[in-house]
Amino acid sequence: MYLDAVWTLNVFMDGMILYLTQGLTRAKTTNKRLFAAALFASCIVPITVLMPNVWLTSAIGKLFFSLIIIYIAFSVKSIQSFLIQWLTFYFVTFAIGGGLLGIHFFLNSHIEFDGSSMITFSSGYGDPVSWVFVCVGFPVSWVFTKWRMEQVQAHQMKVEDLYNVTIRFNGKKVDCTGLVDSGNQLIDPISKKMVFLADLHVWRQLLPDQELEFLKSDQVYDHLEDLSPAIQSALRIVPFQGAGSLGQLMVTFTVESITIHTKDGQLKVDRPLLGIQHHDLTHDQMYQILIHPHASLKGITA
Repeated sequence: MYLDAVWTLNVFMDGMILYLTQGLTRAKTTNKRLFAAALFASCIVPITVLMPNVWLTSAIGKLFFSLIIIYIAFSVKSIQSFLIQWLTFYFVTFAIGGGLLGIHFFLNSHIEFDGSSMITFSSGYGDPVSWVFVCVGFPVSWVFTKWRMEQVQAHQMKVEDLYNVTIRFNGKKVDCTGLVDSGNQLIDPISKKMVFLADLHVWRQLLPDQELEFLKSDQVYDHLEDLSPAIQSALRIVPFQGAGSLGQLMVTFTVESITIHTKDGQLKVDRPLLGIQHHDLTHDQMYQILIHPHASLKGITA
C-alpha cells in the first residue's frame, strides 16, 4: 500500500470523524474548516512514516496534535465547548475504531482446540483484505455509530419532556407517564376543549376490554346501545386530519380531570377530552399518554 493511498484514506476517515463530532456537539463551523482539519489530521501519517522518532508520535504529542485539529475545525468559542468537542472527537474515534477492530478480529480469527484449551490466530493488518475491509467497514461503522448517537440524543430529548400524569374517569384513577406532544394541536371544534391521547395500557384500567372493542371508530355507532349510560354520556366523537388522510374520527371521552406533575407543581386540567389509541404509543412503553402542549404551558383550569 503506497503512502499517498494511505494518506488519502486517512483524510477521508478524519473528515467523517470530524463531521460526526460536529453533529453530536452541535458546533457551528464550515465545511472548509472541517476539510482543513481533516487534511491537517492526516499529516500524522507521513510524519509517523518518515520521522518515527519525532515527539509528535508520542502520547503527549498526539494529544497536542488533536487539540490543534479541534481548533482548526471549530475554533474556540469557550473553554467548556472546546473540551467537549475534543473529548467527543476521541469518543467517536474510539467508538468507530473499536467496533471496526472487533469485527476485523471476529472475521479474520481462526480458532482451534488443543485439548481443553482454545487457541485463536489472527492475520496481520498488512494484507490486502484488511485494507479492503477498512475501506468498506469504516463507512459502515461510521453510519452505525451516527445512527446510535442520534437515537440516544432523541431518547434524551424525549426524557426531558416526560411527566407523571394522573387521570380520573368514571370513578377510577390511573397514574401513567406522559409526553408533551408539540405536534398535537387537536381541539374539539364544538366544545373547544383540548384533546389528549392515551393508549390501551391506560384505557384497560378505565374500561372493560369488551367495551374497548366497541369503541373503535368504525364500530362505535353500531354498539352505542351496548355501552353503559355513564360511558355514553361521556362519549365524544372528534373529527381530525391525520398525516396523509382526511376526514378521520377519533373516539374521545370527557374525563373528570388530568393532572400533570411537574417540578414546579401540579397542572390540573378539568374535564378535558381523552382520546383512545388502540395500540401502544411507543414500543418500549416509555410513555402512555400524549399531553396537549397547551396544558403544559398554561397552569390553568380548563
